[in-house]
Amino acid sequence: MEIAQPERGITVLICTYNSAARIKETLQVLARQKTDPAKFAVEVLLVDNASTDATSQVAADAFAALNFPFPYRLLYEGKSGKSNALEQGFATARYEYVCIVDDDNWLEDNYLYLAWDIMEHDPKIGALGGIGRPECEITPPRWFPEFAVIYAADKQATHQGDITRQPSYVYGAGCVVRKAAWEKIYKAGFKSMLTGRHGDKLTSGEDNEMCYAFVLAGYKIWYDERLRFQHFIPAKRLTWNYVERIFAGNAESEAALRPYLDYIQAMHTHGTAAKPLVWLRNAKYSLQYTGQFLAQAIKQKEFFREGEPAAIRVSFYWQQFRELVKKELRGDQSYAQVQAFINRLRALDN
Repeated sequence: MEIAQPERGITVLICTYNSAARIKETLQVLARQKTDPAKFAVEVLLVDNASTDATSQVAADAFAALNFPFPYRLLYEGKSGKSNALEQGFATARYEYVCIVDDDNWLEDNYLYLAWDIMEHDPKIGALGGIGRPECEITPPRWFPEFAVIYAADKQATHQGDITRQPSYVYGAGCVVRKAAWEKIYKAGFKSMLTGRHGDKLTSGEDNEMCYAFVLAGYKIWYDERLRFQHFIPAKRLTWNYVERIFAGNAESEAALRPYLDYIQAMHTHGTAAKPLVWLRNAKYSLQYTGQFLAQAIKQKEFFREGEPAAIRVSFYWQQFRELVKKELRGDQSYAQVQAFINRLRALDN
């Protein structure tokens, strides 16, 4: 896929699936962005990712009714999976920064202005993230604050600024990406191991993977809580079953992305990532965490009931352990794939 050459400005990229009921309000909020045309231009790309409802038509009507203040385009990606929608969006984006806005994210009015200044300040920032705050359709359950971060509705790190070494990613909601960073990993043959959420499947992690690739390409990951947005959370997602499904999906994706994290660690310690039985080595730590949280759950008398944090983490690490063991038994080649990607990045730098 040929990538458009970036110009000075910010592309707002909305990847959406079946959002006919919520996309109008997201666009209404986006239309209130306070920008400075003398500094930077803005465009909006909305990628309908294989929706089965009237998302595209509702969005088109909303753009027209709002007399939308920024140029916009409606795109369609027939292959489900957020990573596929992102790839089309980045290939089409005109501007040097791309702000990824989920269809339930409501940016504060100064979001793009602040993002521009932060990205302009340091050309090595590959991905920039802010802080989401929940806007719940109903009164959230008592356990919600404990799990707000998995809804992209809480702090992303223990400190602001450079978080390249830890945790090495920002969540996709509200993430601002330097298009040059994307172009570099794309030229090096980056292809996501994950598809992201598609349909009703809650496996995610494509945003983390993109950030890990940026780190391996020599870029920084940055976090700034001045960048704020509301994350609308419908009632159907405020259930314990939904939380369990998110944890199950995250266990699978985190296991798949272990090669990136091991290579990032090796980059800082000058160690080796692809060791013999590497999947089992990682599985050992997941098993240790399983035992740690199981002991905590027993001590706190948690028995896998709704809202019990230690108990659900037992399930998470046990599922992760099983995924890692499966990869060892199958002879998974992901470490070799990431090493090949790193080699191609180095070739670009030479």
